[in-house]
Amino acid sequence: MYFCAHWLIYVIVIVVFWWGAFSLVSEDPSLFVVFIKLLLTGLVLVEIISYGVALLWRHPRPYIEFPDIKHILNPVESWKSFPSDHTIFSFVFALVVIHVGAPVFFCVSLLILATLVACGRVYVGVHYPRDIVGGLLLAIIFGLGAPWLLTHVTQPLYNVIRLLLN
Repeated sequence: MYFCAHWLIYVIVIVVFWWGAFSLVSEDPSLFVVFIKLLLTGLVLVEIISYGVALLWRHPRPYIEFPDIKHILNPVESWKSFPSDHTIFSFVFALVVIHVGAPVFFCVSLLILATLVACGRVYVGVHYPRDIVGGLLLAIIFGLGAPWLLTHVTQPLYNVIRLLLN
């Protein structure tokens, strides 16, 4: 579970980018550009919301609140527990891949890997189950909402910035 909690998210990122680079680029290079824009839109906006929630509703990690419990992993931040960023990132990657039409086996595999990341974070003592549920809800909103957000928020913003710079 240590591997799932700490390293599996990197595996997901590498596998997703590898799949996108080789599968989408060979199919339609413009689809790969949309894929990258969807990922960036979902990930950047959900991370802003995640840190906003964490600043407004502070919850320390389990090993901070209960010093007697054993934790296997030492995270970078001890103040931010809710929502789980690892859960958010893992599921946003999986949901955006589903949206761009990856094969069912690949999508199911990514969802299973994302679930292992989430469960691993609880097992090693750095998150409560509520942190995982909160992260999953945000990932669903921003992972499935990425196409709408790209069309109505980030692409118009990018167009305005590009217009101002020219």
